[in-house]
Amino acid sequence: MDTEEIERFVESHPPVPAPWSLSPGATLGGVWRIAAPIGRGGSSEVYRAVHRELRTEAAAKLLLPDAGDAAKARFVREIRFLAENTHPAFPRFLGTGETGGRPYMLMELLEPCDPPSTDAGVAELVTAVARGLRVLHSKGLAHRDIKPRNIMRRGDGSPVIIDFGLAREFRNASSAPDAASISVVDGRLAGLGTPRYSAPEQFSLGDVSPACDIHALGVLANDCFKGKPPRAWTRIIRRAASSIPEQRYPDAESFIKAVKRRHLPRTAAACIAAAFAAAAAAAFFRESAPGAAPVPSGAPPAAAAQAPDSQPPDAAAGILELAKEREEEARIMDMY
Repeated sequence: MDTEEIERFVESHPPVPAPWSLSPGATLGGVWRIAAPIGRGGSSEVYRAVHRELRTEAAAKLLLPDAGDAAKARFVREIRFLAENTHPAFPRFLGTGETGGRPYMLMELLEPCDPPSTDAGVAELVTAVARGLRVLHSKGLAHRDIKPRNIMRRGDGSPVIIDFGLAREFRNASSAPDAASISVVDGRLAGLGTPRYSAPEQFSLGDVSPACDIHALGVLANDCFKGKPPRAWTRIIRRAASSIPEQRYPDAESFIKAVKRRHLPRTAAACIAAAFAAAAAAAFFRESAPGAAPVPSGAPPAAAAQAPDSQPPDAAAGILELAKEREEEARIMDMY
């Protein structure tokens, strides 16, 4: 069953209404009062809770009563991750407990994040998410379910990654893949991610690596532009969302760098031409300066830029470095 078949299956099976486990006024841990339900996923439901004494608000996430052992294991794994890891891109963990034999956790209350559509807005969103993924990957974990619904925001507008239930170690190659089953509640292929944003290898081989999250970032950026990205983004999205893992950016840092440089020359030849122009301009201004030493005619950019008493050609050197990256990128994309 491919991605399109899965999406058609989900669309033909609308959500099944179910009663909420907790009613307004119920309490968790003796001090958190349930104010209202917020939403329900494949294996859990989320409520707005208010502290009885402090009057502060929080999001209470409760495991559903019919959740299986695999879902419970993912829920507990998410609790442990948030309790052990603090980063601006992750929700602030407030506590955990049990009610009716089911685990719950409390975390900061976040707001929905409307996907941006402008060049700067999309860059800000995917860069912030990529920074969070960079931290996650440094701990040997892949999120595996990056999508708009799993990106919330704080009051100041900063994006926050949520739902770490599918996060899994990728350095432990011997670990068995999670069992998969289709959830008709939120369209997620339980244990493997959401079909539209998940990398192909997540379904075919169950492989786990940072490349899975890079793929999701590419699809996310493309969706923000409603499938019609500006020219500066086409190369980034094409590489990040490639169906071949080896073609994608090797890590989150490389993706962030590509987004920052999206408006720079697109080919190695253009980069080299720009580097010569930058070096020539630097040489011209040096020669025009009082008391400047002459620069030999026909000197290459590097030699001209390194003339005595001159400053290193940061612009030219940076563009030459970009030229090498563009050349390597072209080689990778043509290899497969």
